[in-house]
Amino acid sequence: MNFEGENILCGKVKNIHFVGIGGIGMSGLAFLLKDQGVKVRGSDSKSGCNVDNLRAEGVEVIIGHKASNIDTDTDLVAYSSAIRMDNPEIVEAKKQGIKIIKRGTLLGCICQDKKTIAVSGSHGKTTTTSFLAYLLTALGYDPALFIGGLPLNHSRNARWGKDYFVIETDESDGSFLNHHPWVSIITNVDNEHIEHYKSWDNLKQSFLKFARQTTGKVFGCGDDQTVREILDQVEGIKYGFGPDNDIRCENVSFDGTGSSFDLLVGNKRIPSIKTPLFGEHNVLNTLAVLAVSSYLGDDLESIAKVMKDFKGTKRRFQVQQTLGGITFVDDYAHHPTEIKAVLKASCKLKPERMIVVFQPHRFSRVKALYDEFCHCFCKVDRLIVTDIYGASEDSNRGVEVKEFCSDIAKNTCADVQYIPKEFLAKEVPLLLKSGDLCLSLGAGDINSLIAEVAREVKEKIYGSK
Repeated sequence: MNFEGENILCGKVKNIHFVGIGGIGMSGLAFLLKDQGVKVRGSDSKSGCNVDNLRAEGVEVIIGHKASNIDTDTDLVAYSSAIRMDNPEIVEAKKQGIKIIKRGTLLGCICQDKKTIAVSGSHGKTTTTSFLAYLLTALGYDPALFIGGLPLNHSRNARWGKDYFVIETDESDGSFLNHHPWVSIITNVDNEHIEHYKSWDNLKQSFLKFARQTTGKVFGCGDDQTVREILDQVEGIKYGFGPDNDIRCENVSFDGTGSSFDLLVGNKRIPSIKTPLFGEHNVLNTLAVLAVSSYLGDDLESIAKVMKDFKGTKRRFQVQQTLGGITFVDDYAHHPTEIKAVLKASCKLKPERMIVVFQPHRFSRVKALYDEFCHCFCKVDRLIVTDIYGASEDSNRGVEVKEFCSDIAKNTCADVQYIPKEFLAKEVPLLLKSGDLCLSLGAGDINSLIAEVAREVKEKIYGSK
């Protein structure tokens, strides 16, 4: 056990300051430690819903980073991957001799000595983690949980508990290797975060190392070639659509309320399993949850009865509202694989037209996956691309959004146009009509932008916002 983890778990660390506390992961860690009696406080560059949630529970959050935010009674300073080492609070902590710890390392410390069920993968982690946490709670367990999104069945994305510790890991910076879980899930492995791993082989080897660090069973999607190769090396349990999976499904169907399938575990068949989630990708996420639940000894037929009340996760194919026959759906998808999966799921709703408002996320991602982005919108009737959300990147890396739109248009039958983010609320409502599915995609602030569009549509239809 490392020094920081020992102090936290033994109660010697009483006061922790979080630099960048408004992020989904950092706010979750703050809640976990607050639940254990640690005094937490923090700072962020701006306010937001996570900051509001923390303040509602009495956590002090300061807007703006400055050296004076570090009190002399601070025992430990935690920081997110978005924080640079020249941040004035990090500099001040080092000056005072206060230990600093990265977010992923801190989560690894908190997990020690717990029966951790860790969800990893390039896509589907948040939904899978949320679903598993919900099911365990519905079945009478008291799990601790840490989720990289806002589960709609819980009031927060993280809390402490007595039983299993269900966590969503983060492979983007390699921090998932801080964990040695009891049970792990690998949903899939895709060409993502190569700027960190430098090569596809390094990325695959990191997932293999994660699997080998699992002390119990590793579950993974056997339909994913890379995951299957990893599972073969650790004798893992495969789930998926293919007949050679240990846990699989047949007779998959979709309707306006979700997905249905027959579940096969060995020689046992449970017919007509119903999940409120849309799309084949979410059937796979559901299979992951059922596979782990079966391993824990829970009765699958009992699980099937409570699955229907799972509400999903914010910004994961979240149906927002219907106004004048226009259905607004919001999704976090920002990688070509995710976008294609969401578009395929959207087709199951059979809209008259599919109108997509896409906010690309990070210049580096667009540049690295440029060709894949240009070919992933073939199911769309109209595509509106807005300004690239740079996140922590301060350079466009040679990517121009108007040229990006032009190249997408060459590879799709959809009408493609660029609308600056400040004009979305004014121009998008003019393009919508009854029967449309308006789907917003991206990991930036597109959800807030599309909410403004919906307000304008509401005012146009009903005369009020």
